[in-house]
Amino acid sequence: MHDLATRSRTNRHRKTALFWAMSCLLLLGGCGKKEAAPTSATKPMSSASAAKTTPTGVPVPTEEPSEEVLRKLEFQTYEAIERAGGIPVTVSATGKSLTLRPKLYEVRKDSCKKSPQAPAGWYECSLTIKLSLAPDGSKPSEQGERIGVKWDPSGKWVLQ
Repeated sequence: MHDLATRSRTNRHRKTALFWAMSCLLLLGGCGKKEAAPTSATKPMSSASAAKTTPTGVPVPTEEPSEEVLRKLEFQTYEAIERAGGIPVTVSATGKSLTLRPKLYEVRKDSCKKSPQAPAGWYECSLTIKLSLAPDGSKPSEQGERIGVKWDPSGKWVLQ
């Protein structure tokens, strides 16, 4: 009797161990699937090869965008918001709807860094902007903002 109970317990341990081993193998097998190699159309390019394959046009400058260029792009963005009629918002606590018409007063460049794993001429720039959300444009405040900027083959900086 004692021999039968020991054999039954050992058999149960083997089945449990086999179950967990199979579960781990299935899990690892699912994680180890390899994706198809990317085609040349979807293959990411390094910034060095991207500079070589830039379409004909003005070559990418070596320096980052200037503060004046960033200021112009930021003011264009806020002018587009104004032309679109502002930004509709709803206060979730009350359900009240209103339209914000932000007024941009000032843009200062803090820094720009090359976008990682992006083609040559792509930057992420940090700005300090001074704007007002008040309907009459009063009480402007400063806040930080990041924008993506890239060099267009036509020879100018544009938003990403």
